[in-house]
Amino acid sequence: MKRRRFLLTAAIALPLPVRAAPPPGVVRELAGEAYLSGHRLTRDMLLQPGQTIETGEDGQVWFTVGEDAFLVRPRSRLRLDTSGAGAAVLDFLRLVSGGLAATFSRGPRRRLVTPTSTIGIRGTGVYLEAAPAWTYACTCFGTTELSPYAKSAPVEVTSRNHSARRIDRDGSVVPVAFERHTSAEIARLENLVGRPDPFRS
Repeated sequence: MKRRRFLLTAAIALPLPVRAAPPPGVVRELAGEAYLSGHRLTRDMLLQPGQTIETGEDGQVWFTVGEDAFLVRPRSRLRLDTSGAGAAVLDFLRLVSGGLAATFSRGPRRRLVTPTSTIGIRGTGVYLEAAPAWTYACTCFGTTELSPYAKSAPVEVTSRNHSARRIDRDGSVVPVAFERHTSAEIARLENLVGRPDPFRS
């Protein structure tokens, strides 16, 4: 009887399982002026949900989150977040302004948010530039779902080698030229997380 009471007491004392927090991001490479929520950014610094990366005129930040990789361009502002409590990855990123290149592993759906649209991604490479009235969105490889705020139906884009759209505040989604980023930058992001060049079959 005493043994049974001891086992019950021990079981009650055990902590309940807790959902794992999303893995932190890690700064891999850094150039120029860059800040994390107002503090000077340094290499190997950890990045957490709720923080904001800002770059100056010459700032560039290469970072990874698990098997996802990112490049924040100069004069950019990127908010890092999750879609909700218990999310396993940093899966909700808000590009307020500037440029962002990113490659994502297959797995949970991620969302990139800009002033004019939401871009849904999974196992994809993208390049975005954001301004108050428009978004430049290139599906470098894989499939994206472009959802302008002023339009009810999303637009799906599938590409093996860069297919760009301009998403305006009025909801229009127009094909545009591949520009302002390179295949080499996207391949370098894939290399940061141990994946091969996506443009070489």
